[in-house]
Amino acid sequence: MSLRLRMTAFLGACLIRLWGRTWRIRFIDEDVLEQARKVSPAVIYTFWHGRLLALAYSYRSQSVHVLASEHRDGELMGQTIRFLGFGHVRGSSSRGGARAIRQLVDKLRQGFDLGISVDGPKGPKHVFKSGSLEIAKLTGCALIPITASSKRHWALSSWDSFQLPKPFTKVFVRVGEPVFVSSDATPEVLEEKRLQVERVLRAITESNDAAVSTG
Repeated sequence: MSLRLRMTAFLGACLIRLWGRTWRIRFIDEDVLEQARKVSPAVIYTFWHGRLLALAYSYRSQSVHVLASEHRDGELMGQTIRFLGFGHVRGSSSRGGARAIRQLVDKLRQGFDLGISVDGPKGPKHVFKSGSLEIAKLTGCALIPITASSKRHWALSSWDSFQLPKPFTKVFVRVGEPVFVSSDATPEVLEEKRLQVERVLRAITESNDAAVSTG
């Protein structure tokens, strides 16, 4: 890893910290997460890639481990979130996937939470990919749908309409009901769970967007 990339990541993390300090953040339905932790001390946060920035700031310095792809952009993202207090595992669904899943499973068994953008890294937008389900099946850990919405933001012209909350805006972070996957789940059951989490994520994102726009 080059010094230039590391410095870019450090400056990016500093900018996110300064930027995020201006946001007025409200956490909604956190009691759902507290109840889930009584059954699953380590959890798997599942979220849309386009809502990553506000969540990265909101859950900084909590040693959550996230998946970052192995190409240069992924390495930059991985180093940036390290400076925000996250851990990261290198890999993706298409490259380094099996190794990454083993490492993520190990992190959960060590007691760390995971964060996975379930429609990333390239989409399609708001279509839940199944990798986190396999991890939940192997570990018994809860899948926690989570989203972030901002009253005022810039939306990039990217596949995920990546949101950049504007300074001093309201940001709502909302937690959805946990989903559990049994160790003997069949492919048919896994598909049902995939659709279930996708529906929950879409629903809480829609309701959160509406709430922050009027709140």
